Amino acid sequence: MAGDWPGMQEAMPWAYAGGAGLIGRLMYHAQQVERGKRKPFSVTLLFDLPIALAMGWLIYGLAVWLKLAPEPTVSLAIAAAYLGPYSVDRIFGRLADRYLGKEAAE
Repeated sequence: MAGDWPGMQEAMPWAYAGGAGLIGRLMYHAQQVERGKRKPFSVTLLFDLPIALAMGWLIYGLAVWLKLAPEPTVSLAIAAAYLGPYSVDRIFGRLADRYLGKEAAE
């Protein structure tokens, strides 16, 4: 069925990574609801959608560059979307400090 539509084979990894990002961000939202910091259905849930898709697609691009298989790509997309852009930025910043030195990161 996927072979019937033109471009479907090329679009599927992006869909998987975006879907994984949505799952990761929903996991974060559920944790915030359990802690009482968010309501189950609110406007903030809508604001999480672009973050989830962007994090999934960002990780997909990184995984293609690193030549990773689809399974670790999906797992990384879930983890990155759960952590969110701020946490991922802090992780990359610390790695840059460690391997490039603090002067290079600034």
